[in-house]
Amino acid sequence: MRVRFAPNPSGDLHIGTAHTAFFNWLYARHEGGVFVLRIEDTDPETAKPELVDPIMESLRWLGINWDEGPDIGGSFGPYRDSERRTNHEETVEQLLSAGAAYRCWCTREQLEARGVKAGYDRHCRMLSDADRATRSAEPAAIRFAVPDGRDVVVDDLVMGEVKFEYADLQDRVIVRSDGSPLYLLAVTSDDVAMEITHVLRGADLLPSTPLQILITEALGADLPTFAHLPLLLGENKGKLSKRKGSDGVLSFRERGFLPEALVNFLALLGWSSPTQEEKLSVEQIIREFTIDRVIEHPAVFDTTKLSWLNQQYIIELDDADLVRRVVELDPSVPVDVVQPMAELIKTRVTTLAEVPDAIRYIHERPKLETSKWLGTDEANNTLEAVAEELGSLEPWTAQAIGEAIQKVIADLGLNRRKGTKPIFVAISGSEVSLPLYESIELIGRSEAVARLRAASSG
Repeated sequence: MRVRFAPNPSGDLHIGTAHTAFFNWLYARHEGGVFVLRIEDTDPETAKPELVDPIMESLRWLGINWDEGPDIGGSFGPYRDSERRTNHEETVEQLLSAGAAYRCWCTREQLEARGVKAGYDRHCRMLSDADRATRSAEPAAIRFAVPDGRDVVVDDLVMGEVKFEYADLQDRVIVRSDGSPLYLLAVTSDDVAMEITHVLRGADLLPSTPLQILITEALGADLPTFAHLPLLLGENKGKLSKRKGSDGVLSFRERGFLPEALVNFLALLGWSSPTQEEKLSVEQIIREFTIDRVIEHPAVFDTTKLSWLNQQYIIELDDADLVRRVVELDPSVPVDVVQPMAELIKTRVTTLAEVPDAIRYIHERPKLETSKWLGTDEANNTLEAVAEELGSLEPWTAQAIGEAIQKVIADLGLNRRKGTKPIFVAISGSEVSLPLYESIELIGRSEAVARLRAASSG
């Protein structure tokens, strides 16, 4: 079996489009088939490297590899429609010769003058051969000729049997008057030429399926099996946003999500494991993925669930891997701070992007904000006593620091919360931070004492 992912290039790969790519890839890997990447850049404005490269970068980051394509220095590049013009022209000639397509000279103004507000009245389809010969030198679009009276039934693996009435089918333009192919012609021509056996795509493309079936039949080719995948909805149950950069795959990388977590989450949007588990390795997903478990209803993109999954994957990282990924995301993060705190960081962040802020107070003295835990005689006495105790403490270890602070708090007759909160605020600038004693050890004696005394003096 052969599947293809054929995005229209527009820069960063939208997460909904990536969902379609992932399901195609999963199906191919489960069935031992071939996954083809093909860029639908029939519009010259989209045939630009800066619009295509992010698609490949996004797929590679997600771990979605394709199996064939033009050689680009030892690896596969994607097929590109802009480089397949000859194939499209041959397809058009085949359709014209078979009477399955015809030239159309109608302009929008002429259609409006005839009262055609939607669709097409087949004016040029009914021209005589003599009329066509008279206009043969004029630029003309090419329309597909829908067979008279032909209803189309799509036997869809996800949607079931979907019937399209003949009355609702239009003779669509498949080639512009400048000779450039439109999506419908290019996608069908390429699917036939590449012997695509299964077409998995978003449910929003279902309306174009009957014409793709009719064109394929007119070419005398075998029909692919169709499966239209559930659309993704935002948390407000509206269509998932496509604002520039807001839901692109690479934006999730920049926000500190792990590719393992994101593909796990994508798998759960419209599909479920037979074990009903939610945290799944990609190997398990491939092993269990079947189309009959894909639902037809839209799936809600729940960022809370994605963040939870992401934290589970972060917790499982070994310390060296966590450090590597954090530094890749933000090269300015000091390794000597992340490394010793790695194990403590894992359970306290949901994304890698939170790490720099979580540890910033360790290597940069925070600005003291107004806090109910500072400024009282009790707080000042506590901070001064702790500063005095730590000033000569040996050894300088988290354990020794903890024991010293607990002793001061006990000597002052304070409970643990009232005694430690002023210290947390003085050291980290916040009531909540990474573990206090380990933080003080990393900050160092002189800086820790300086922060305590600065906070006690107001």
